[in-house]
Amino acid sequence: MAGARDTVVVLGADVEGLAAAAVLARAGRDVHVFDALAHAGGANGRVAFGDGRAVPGLSNDLSLVRRGLLAELELDRHGLAWREAEPELAVARDGAEPLTIARAGLTGAPSEEAAYRDFRAYTDRLAGFVASVIDDAPPELADPGFGDLFQLAKKGFRLRSLGDDDMLELLRIVTMPAWDSLEERFGDAALRTGLVAPVLAGSVYGPRAAGTTALLLMRECTRGVEPVGGGAALVDALQGACTGLGVRFHLGRGVDRLVVEGGAVVGVVPVPVNEGEEGNQDEPFTCGGVVSALDPRHTLLDLLPASMLPHAVESEILGWRTRGSSAVLLVALPERASFERLITAQDPEQLERCADALKYGELPERPWLDVRAWDDGDASSLAIQVHGVPHALAGGWNDAARTELVDRTLDALEAALPGTRDSAVATELLTPVDLETRFGLADGQLFRGEQALDQLWLQRPAIALSRYGTPITGLHLAGAGAHPGGPFLGGAGVLGARAALSRA
Repeated sequence: MAGARDTVVVLGADVEGLAAAAVLARAGRDVHVFDALAHAGGANGRVAFGDGRAVPGLSNDLSLVRRGLLAELELDRHGLAWREAEPELAVARDGAEPLTIARAGLTGAPSEEAAYRDFRAYTDRLAGFVASVIDDAPPELADPGFGDLFQLAKKGFRLRSLGDDDMLELLRIVTMPAWDSLEERFGDAALRTGLVAPVLAGSVYGPRAAGTTALLLMRECTRGVEPVGGGAALVDALQGACTGLGVRFHLGRGVDRLVVEGGAVVGVVPVPVNEGEEGNQDEPFTCGGVVSALDPRHTLLDLLPASMLPHAVESEILGWRTRGSSAVLLVALPERASFERLITAQDPEQLERCADALKYGELPERPWLDVRAWDDGDASSLAIQVHGVPHALAGGWNDAARTELVDRTLDALEAALPGTRDSAVATELLTPVDLETRFGLADGQLFRGEQALDQLWLQRPAIALSRYGTPITGLHLAGAGAHPGGPFLGGAGVLGARAALSRA
């Protein structure tokens, strides 16, 4: 079977899949998007709950959307707007008003203002170098060409241009635990908590883990304003751009396997519309290439024919970690919340204790919450990321475990926001298992791969796969499990699609 050269199948209609589809379609490809979910956006699309309530996605931090990479798609023509300023982050404090953190400064910690200004000035000086790493495809290491060597040389020059003091400080702290690097700068526990907590989402680690300073610097150096309307608005604009470019969607239709001939992908076999229906089995959809925004391990180990990958690549991808560490509780309030985003942990120690509970597959006694309030008319709906919650819970996710987690979550919320427990008019819990089954997130991992120093850049998802290509000709990775992936929405989709076009 010979593939139709200009037809490309994109697997997955989340933000990365939509971004990849739009880039491919702009280049003149005939693009078909397959997704087992009946709606686009995945966990970043609208999530309905209760009696007519909804949140615009489950991502509470949209400050890392790769606006520059997405600019070529002209999403403003499809209704996307950007906020003028990022939302303030409130951090709960026992018996006192919350500390608020914004790029412009702090509220509630006058003794830390000078140190915070110095920190912001330092991250601003690093921003150009860090952004160049985040927004560029990684270089080829196995067989580098002149372009790869030139790219590495440019990165080295940018690093050196920071000056001796900033460069040496970066090299000193980048592998340190965030606990230590923040303690060197700040005495206020709430401030240290507010800075490190957002980067622990999607990881199984606490602030004492080595390399968490690197995650902290990546966020602080590259964060910007968010899309108006949250993740759902970004999804709507991307889907609108795709539709305008002629992309065809096959939603509610997953792919059972890839068809490979002569070492090249030449088609996909969609899951039958009606399982068991006669005449609806094994009908391949012919294409000249596949760009997958799905989990890289699922793409390479489940969808490819057996023994298709070289042993070394298979070994690397088997080590790709997707341990889920968060649940989500959706809460409907009868009136507007007084905040946009709130961290309930009051000190880094609580973050560390939740990471400890994960090691043993237990529910944390005091889970820490990342709460995002979305206005819904005169009311608010809360998307609460509950951290320190294992996918593989000891004893399993039975009714008693679910009830216990809801109770502990509402206790933590009540401690930070008195009166919310009694005023909540609807709640819905999404455990890591629910996130996996409802949104296709392997092990309930919010970012399709853990955020850790050894799963970033060249190692996302593996050194042999860091340039988005695979050992199968025509098969490319462009999901959140590829660089920059994770919370850097849109980046992998654009860069992965560009890589596919460059090798067509």
